[in-house]
Amino acid sequence: MNDQMKALLPRIAMGLGVFIVGALVGWFVRGSGGDGAASIRVYDDWRVVCPADKTTKVSCQLTSELVDPKSGVLLARLAIGNEDGKETLAVRVPLTVLIPAGVGVQFGSETQTFQYATCAAEGCLAFVPMDDKLRSSFDGAKSLSVLVTASQNGKSVALPMSVKGFADAEKAYKNSEARRNSWWRKL
Repeated sequence: MNDQMKALLPRIAMGLGVFIVGALVGWFVRGSGGDGAASIRVYDDWRVVCPADKTTKVSCQLTSELVDPKSGVLLARLAIGNEDGKETLAVRVPLTVLIPAGVGVQFGSETQTFQYATCAAEGCLAFVPMDDKLRSSFDGAKSLSVLVTASQNGKSVALPMSVKGFADAEKAYKNSEARRNSWWRKL
C-alpha cells in the first residue's frame, strides 16, 4: 500500500462509521413526528384523519363536511381515501334525496354526476374512483358544490363546499399515506 492509500483508509472508515451511527440513530427516532396514534389534522375547512399506525386495513382520509349551522345536521361530506388499494372519493348526503338522479359534484361551472352506491341510516353514498380528470378538477377548483335532487319536491339543490385548505390538506394526506405504507416504517 502506498502512502496515499494509508492516509485515505482512516477517512473512509470514519465516514462509514458516521454513516452507520447516523442510520441507527435515524432508525431509532424515525417515529419522532408522532407516536403512531390515530390523528386528525385540520387545514382550514379540510381535515386529514389517520388511523393508528398499527391499523393496517384502513387508510388515512382527506375530508370536508357541510353542516347546517342552525340544526347541526350534516348536509354533505366528501372523503378521499384508499379503498382496496385505489383512491376513491366518497360523497355522503342525507336520505332526503331523489336516488335515480344521482349526486353531482360541481367544480366552478363543470358538473360531474355519479350514481349512489347505497343508502343507510347515516345517508346515501356514492363512491367514485379518483381518476386524473377528477383529481385535476379538485386541484384547480375555485368553488365546489355537491348537487342533490330533493325527494320532496324534485328540485335540484347546490350544497356549497369549501376548497379553502384543500391543497395543504391534500399534500399532508399524500405524505401521511406514503409514511404509513413505507417499508421503512414497518421495520
